[in-house]
Amino acid sequence: MTLEGAVTPLFFFPKRRVQAVAITNYSELKTAVQTWLDRQDLSANAADFITLAESRLNRILPLRVNWTDAALTGVPGSRALPLPENFVEPVALFLTTFGVRSRLTPLIAGTFEYGTTNGVPSAWCINGSNIDLDVPCDQAHAFAFRYRKSFALSDAAPTNWLLTNHPDVYLFAALVEAAFFIENPDFMTGVHQRLDLAVGELTAKEGRSHKIATLIVDPALLAAKNFNVQTG
Repeated sequence: MTLEGAVTPLFFFPKRRVQAVAITNYSELKTAVQTWLDRQDLSANAADFITLAESRLNRILPLRVNWTDAALTGVPGSRALPLPENFVEPVALFLTTFGVRSRLTPLIAGTFEYGTTNGVPSAWCINGSNIDLDVPCDQAHAFAFRYRKSFALSDAAPTNWLLTNHPDVYLFAALVEAAFFIENPDFMTGVHQRLDLAVGELTAKEGRSHKIATLIVDPALLAAKNFNVQTG
């Protein structure tokens, strides 16, 4: 895959020309960063630039594809549930012990009293690196935690939705960090503008995908007192 929106395989920087490269996985992204910088001495730094870029992207891109569910299990006598390692932002916590998905009430840490008697949790909060329940579990309760996960490429996780569909966002985010490292303000200005453009286009596209469509209903359902759920 080549960069989105490219109309030519070449991208021009002052006094030099950079050949576009395929960017489909973590290894190719590192190579692309080094190639676009045209600095062989920075090959060992490419992974750092990508990590710093992901830190920025985790803050500015709450993409729908990064919302996920994690199954968690409580420990009897404990109120703490460790947060997933790739946690960025919470959405909801559900109790699933009894075969139904019951939503627990979200609270703010430090603003409510903890119960001391083991029981069935009904509320929760984020407290440091844990989810704190309002009471200690009276059994190994099952939970479903809805949250936003982080971007975190590695050799073990070489690709993700963003890199596959929008490699330009990843590349220019990494090049912004690289430009700061090599102290090149002109280069930073150029790649920062490209990053802002790519992120703006992506967030606009994401916004359109979240719009709610009009639900078309059979007219019989709208008529008063003359529709039977059994016979129609």
